[in-house]
Amino acid sequence: MAEAQPNKRVGGHAYGRRHMQMSNTAEEGELCIYSGHSLGRFSSHSMRYDSHQACVRCVSSAREGMLSFDIDRLLKKYRSKALKFWSQVDIGQPDECWMWNGVVNPRTKQPQFAWRRSGISTSTQHHPQRVAMWFTWGDLGFTGVKTTCGEKYCCNPFHLIPQHVGVFVDQDSYMDSFELACQLHTLRQQVAEYAIEEAIKAEQKLDETAEIEARAALLLNPDTKFGDRFEAVMTDMLAGKHISQTEPNDPGLFRAPTDNEENDEKPTNEF
Repeated sequence: MAEAQPNKRVGGHAYGRRHMQMSNTAEEGELCIYSGHSLGRFSSHSMRYDSHQACVRCVSSAREGMLSFDIDRLLKKYRSKALKFWSQVDIGQPDECWMWNGVVNPRTKQPQFAWRRSGISTSTQHHPQRVAMWFTWGDLGFTGVKTTCGEKYCCNPFHLIPQHVGVFVDQDSYMDSFELACQLHTLRQQVAEYAIEEAIKAEQKLDETAEIEARAALLLNPDTKFGDRFEAVMTDMLAGKHISQTEPNDPGLFRAPTDNEENDEKPTNEF
Protein backbone atom coordinates (compact mmCIF):
# COMPACT_ATOMS: atom_id res chain seq x y z
CA MET A 1 0.00 0.00 0.00
CA ALA A 2 1.38 3.41 -0.99
CA GLU A 3 2.36 5.85 1.71
CA ALA A 4 -0.29 8.47 2.52
CA GLN A 5 0.48 11.90 1.12
CA PRO A 6 -0.83 15.33 2.22
CA ASN A 7 -3.83 16.63 0.31
CA LYS A 8 -2.92 18.98 -2.55
CA ARG A 9 -5.09 22.06 -2.19
CA VAL A 10 -5.41 23.57 -5.66
CA GLY A 11 -7.70 26.55 -6.23
CA GLY A 12 -11.36 26.93 -5.35
CA HIS A 13 -13.12 28.03 -2.19
CA ALA A 14 -12.24 26.11 0.97
CA TYR A 15 -15.80 24.89 1.43
CA GLY A 16 -15.69 23.43 -2.08
CA ARG A 17 -13.73 20.56 -0.56
CA ARG A 18 -16.46 19.65 1.91
CA HIS A 19 -17.69 16.87 -0.42
CA MET A 20 -14.26 15.21 -0.51
CA GLN A 21 -13.32 12.23 1.62
CA MET A 22 -11.34 13.16 4.70
CA SER A 23 -7.61 12.68 4.40
CA ASN A 24 -5.67 10.31 6.67
CA THR A 25 -2.78 12.74 7.07
CA ALA A 26 -2.53 15.61 9.52
CA GLU A 27 -0.52 18.78 9.82
CA GLU A 28 0.07 21.51 12.37
CA GLY A 29 -2.75 24.05 12.15
CA GLU A 30 -4.76 26.68 14.00
CA LEU A 31 -5.52 26.12 17.65
CA CYS A 32 -8.74 24.18 18.22
CA ILE A 33 -11.62 26.04 19.87
CA TYR A 34 -11.80 23.33 22.55
CA SER A 35 -9.52 23.36 25.58
CA GLY A 36 -6.94 20.62 25.89
CA HIS A 37 -6.61 20.04 22.12
CA SER A 38 -3.32 21.87 21.63
CA LEU A 39 -0.05 20.14 20.73
CA GLY A 40 1.32 20.87 24.19
CA ARG A 41 0.48 22.75 27.34
CA PHE A 42 1.86 26.04 26.04
CA SER A 43 1.35 25.45 22.31
CA SER A 44 -0.85 27.69 20.18
CA HIS A 45 -1.44 25.04 17.49
CA SER A 46 -3.41 21.83 17.07
CA MET A 47 -3.09 18.87 14.74
CA ARG A 48 -5.63 19.08 11.89
CA TYR A 49 -6.41 16.86 8.92
CA ASP A 50 -4.94 18.60 5.89
CA SER A 51 -7.99 18.02 3.65
CA HIS A 52 -10.69 19.65 5.81
CA GLN A 53 -8.71 21.44 8.58
CA ALA A 54 -10.62 19.36 11.13
CA CYS A 55 -9.08 18.94 14.57
CA VAL A 56 -7.76 15.38 14.93
CA ARG A 57 -9.02 15.05 18.50
CA CYS A 58 -12.46 16.43 17.62
CA VAL A 59 -12.75 13.97 14.72
CA SER A 60 -11.85 11.11 17.05
CA SER A 61 -14.50 12.28 19.54
CA ALA A 62 -17.16 12.67 16.82
CA ARG A 63 -16.47 9.18 15.52
CA GLU A 64 -17.35 7.89 18.98
CA GLY A 65 -20.61 9.86 18.95
CA MET A 66 -19.50 12.34 21.62
CA LEU A 67 -22.09 15.10 21.23
CA SER A 68 -21.94 17.87 23.85
CA PHE A 69 -23.63 21.19 24.69
CA ASP A 70 -21.12 22.11 27.42
CA ILE A 71 -19.93 25.68 26.82
CA ASP A 72 -17.19 25.30 29.42
CA ARG A 73 -15.36 22.81 27.19
CA LEU A 74 -14.53 25.70 24.86
CA LEU A 75 -11.58 28.04 25.28
CA LYS A 76 -12.63 31.11 27.25
CA LYS A 77 -12.33 33.48 24.30
CA TYR A 78 -14.90 31.43 22.32
CA ARG A 79 -17.54 31.04 25.03
CA SER A 80 -19.13 34.44 24.40
CA LYS A 81 -19.18 33.65 20.67
CA ALA A 82 -21.01 30.40 21.40
CA LEU A 83 -23.55 32.16 23.62
CA LYS A 84 -24.08 34.81 20.95
CA PHE A 85 -24.72 32.08 18.39
CA TRP A 86 -27.16 30.09 20.54
CA SER A 87 -29.02 33.31 21.47
CA GLN A 88 -30.00 33.54 17.79
CA VAL A 89 -31.33 29.98 17.72
CA ASP A 90 -34.81 28.99 18.88
CA ILE A 91 -33.71 26.17 21.21
CA GLY A 92 -36.59 23.74 21.60
CA GLN A 93 -37.01 20.09 22.51
CA PRO A 94 -34.45 17.54 21.26
CA ASP A 95 -36.89 16.10 18.72
CA GLU A 96 -37.93 19.52 17.34
CA CYS A 97 -36.29 21.74 14.72
CA TRP A 98 -34.35 24.64 16.24
CA MET A 99 -34.92 27.45 13.78
CA TRP A 100 -32.32 30.12 13.01
CA ASN A 101 -33.41 33.66 14.01
CA GLY A 102 -30.24 35.50 12.99
CA VAL A 103 -29.02 37.07 9.75
CA VAL A 104 -30.43 35.75 6.47
CA ASN A 105 -29.03 36.88 3.13
CA PRO A 106 -31.88 38.83 1.46
CA ARG A 107 -30.86 37.73 -2.02
CA THR A 108 -29.92 34.06 -1.58
CA LYS A 109 -32.15 33.49 1.48
CA GLN A 110 -29.25 31.62 3.08
CA PRO A 111 -28.74 31.93 6.87
CA GLN A 112 -25.39 33.37 7.93
CA PHE A 113 -23.39 33.83 11.12
CA ALA A 114 -20.40 36.20 11.26
CA TRP A 115 -17.16 34.67 12.52
CA ARG A 116 -13.56 35.29 11.46
CA ARG A 117 -11.70 31.96 11.52
CA SER A 118 -8.23 32.69 10.20
CA GLY A 119 -6.39 29.57 9.14
CA ILE A 120 -9.67 27.70 8.64
CA SER A 121 -11.44 29.81 6.02
CA THR A 122 -11.13 33.24 4.44
CA SER A 123 -14.89 33.69 4.66
CA THR A 124 -16.30 35.85 7.46
CA GLN A 125 -19.77 34.33 7.10
CA HIS A 126 -20.60 30.72 7.91
CA HIS A 127 -23.74 28.63 7.66
CA PRO A 128 -25.32 28.33 11.15
CA GLN A 129 -25.57 24.55 10.79
CA ARG A 130 -21.80 24.33 10.44
CA VAL A 131 -21.33 26.62 13.45
CA ALA A 132 -23.75 24.46 15.46
CA MET A 133 -21.63 21.46 14.47
CA TRP A 134 -18.47 23.24 15.67
CA PHE A 135 -20.02 23.97 19.07
CA THR A 136 -21.41 20.47 19.64
CA TRP A 137 -19.79 17.75 17.52
CA GLY A 138 -16.38 19.43 17.56
CA ASP A 139 -14.13 21.74 15.57
CA LEU A 140 -14.44 19.77 12.32
CA GLY A 141 -13.19 22.56 10.05
CA PHE A 142 -15.15 22.92 6.81
CA THR A 143 -16.47 19.37 6.91
CA GLY A 144 -19.87 19.12 5.22
CA VAL A 145 -22.95 18.81 7.40
CA LYS A 146 -26.45 17.56 6.55
CA THR A 147 -29.72 17.47 8.43
CA THR A 148 -31.99 14.53 9.02
CA CYS A 149 -35.03 16.84 8.86
CA GLY A 150 -34.14 18.56 5.56
CA GLU A 151 -34.78 22.04 7.01
CA LYS A 152 -32.00 24.48 5.99
CA TYR A 153 -32.78 26.81 8.90
CA CYS A 154 -32.65 24.03 11.53
CA CYS A 155 -29.68 24.21 13.91
CA ASN A 156 -30.62 21.33 16.19
CA PRO A 157 -27.42 19.27 16.63
CA PHE A 158 -29.59 16.16 17.09
CA HIS A 159 -30.62 16.68 13.45
CA LEU A 160 -27.08 17.37 12.17
CA ILE A 161 -24.71 14.72 10.83
CA PRO A 162 -21.12 15.68 9.88
CA GLN A 163 -20.20 14.23 6.51
CA HIS A 164 -17.14 12.14 5.57
CA VAL A 165 -16.10 11.80 9.21
CA GLY A 166 -17.58 8.40 9.98
CA VAL A 167 -19.45 9.88 12.93
CA PHE A 168 -21.41 7.45 15.08
CA VAL A 169 -25.01 8.60 15.52
CA ASP A 170 -27.37 6.91 17.98
CA GLN A 171 -30.45 9.13 18.16
CA ASP A 172 -32.22 6.99 20.78
CA SER A 173 -29.32 7.13 23.22
CA TYR A 174 -29.04 10.91 22.72
CA MET A 175 -32.71 11.47 23.47
CA ASP A 176 -32.52 9.34 26.63
CA SER A 177 -29.19 10.73 27.85
CA PHE A 178 -29.52 12.40 31.24
CA GLU A 179 -26.13 14.09 30.80
CA LEU A 180 -27.16 15.74 27.54
CA ALA A 181 -30.46 16.82 29.10
CA CYS A 182 -28.56 18.55 31.93
CA GLN A 183 -26.18 20.20 29.46
CA LEU A 184 -29.10 21.44 27.36
CA HIS A 185 -30.85 22.86 30.44
CA THR A 186 -27.64 24.63 31.48
CA LEU A 187 -27.20 26.02 27.97
CA ARG A 188 -30.70 27.52 28.01
CA GLN A 189 -29.93 29.24 31.33
CA GLN A 190 -26.60 30.58 30.06
CA VAL A 191 -28.21 31.93 26.90
CA ALA A 192 -30.96 33.64 28.94
CA GLU A 193 -28.35 35.29 31.18
CA TYR A 194 -26.35 36.37 28.13
CA ALA A 195 -29.44 37.95 26.55
CA ILE A 196 -30.13 39.90 29.75
CA GLU A 197 -26.53 41.15 29.94
CA GLU A 198 -26.61 42.27 26.29
CA ALA A 199 -29.91 44.10 26.88
CA ILE A 200 -28.40 45.91 29.87
CA LYS A 201 -25.36 46.94 27.80
CA ALA A 202 -27.61 48.28 25.04
CA GLU A 203 -29.64 50.26 27.57
CA GLN A 204 -26.49 51.74 29.09
CA LYS A 205 -25.33 52.80 25.64
CA LEU A 206 -28.62 54.63 25.04
CA ASP A 207 -28.45 56.26 28.48
CA GLU A 208 -25.11 57.84 27.57
CA THR A 209 -26.39 59.31 24.32
CA ALA A 210 -27.39 62.67 25.84
CA GLU A 211 -24.00 63.13 27.49
CA ILE A 212 -22.19 62.23 24.29
CA GLU A 213 -24.26 64.59 22.17
CA ALA A 214 -23.39 67.36 24.61
CA ARG A 215 -19.71 66.51 24.19
CA ALA A 216 -20.13 66.61 20.41
CA ALA A 217 -21.75 70.05 20.65
CA LEU A 218 -18.79 71.21 22.74
CA LEU A 219 -16.26 70.01 20.17
CA LEU A 220 -18.15 71.47 17.22
CA ASN A 221 -18.75 74.84 18.84
CA PRO A 222 -16.32 77.39 17.27
CA ASP A 223 -16.33 79.43 20.51
CA THR A 224 -14.88 76.57 22.57
CA LYS A 225 -11.42 77.35 23.91
CA PHE A 226 -8.44 75.32 22.69
CA GLY A 227 -7.66 73.97 26.18
CA ASP A 228 -11.21 72.67 26.69
CA ARG A 229 -11.29 71.16 23.20
CA PHE A 230 -7.91 69.45 23.70
CA GLU A 231 -8.97 68.01 27.07
CA ALA A 232 -12.23 66.68 25.62
CA VAL A 233 -10.49 65.05 22.66
CA MET A 234 -7.83 63.35 24.81
CA THR A 235 -10.44 62.13 27.29
CA ASP A 236 -12.55 60.64 24.50
CA MET A 237 -9.57 58.94 22.87
CA LEU A 238 -8.45 57.33 26.12
CA ALA A 239 -12.01 56.11 26.70
CA GLY A 240 -12.31 54.76 23.15
CA LYS A 241 -15.18 57.13 22.31
CA HIS A 242 -13.51 59.49 19.87
CA ILE A 243 -15.08 59.87 16.43
CA SER A 244 -11.96 58.36 14.80
CA GLN A 245 -12.49 55.16 16.81
CA THR A 246 -16.18 54.67 16.07
CA GLU A 247 -18.75 53.69 13.46
CA PRO A 248 -21.60 55.97 12.25
CA ASN A 249 -24.57 53.67 12.98
CA ASP A 250 -25.02 54.01 16.75
CA PRO A 251 -26.54 57.06 18.50
CA GLY A 252 -24.25 59.92 19.45
CA LEU A 253 -20.50 59.45 19.25
CA PHE A 254 -20.59 56.31 21.39
CA ARG A 255 -20.18 53.63 18.74
CA ALA A 256 -18.58 50.27 18.21
CA PRO A 257 -14.81 50.15 17.52
CA THR A 258 -13.98 49.77 13.86
CA ASP A 259 -12.18 46.45 14.43
CA ASN A 260 -15.15 44.85 16.18
CA GLU A 261 -16.38 41.59 14.61
CA GLU A 262 -19.96 42.83 14.92
CA ASN A 263 -19.26 44.99 11.88
CA ASP A 264 -18.87 41.77 9.86
CA GLU A 265 -22.48 40.77 10.46
CA LYS A 266 -23.62 41.88 7.04
CA PRO A 267 -25.19 39.47 4.55
CA THR A 268 -22.76 38.27 1.90
CA ASN A 269 -22.73 35.54 -0.68
CA GLU A 270 -20.10 33.51 1.18
CA PHE A 271 -20.80 31.32 4.21
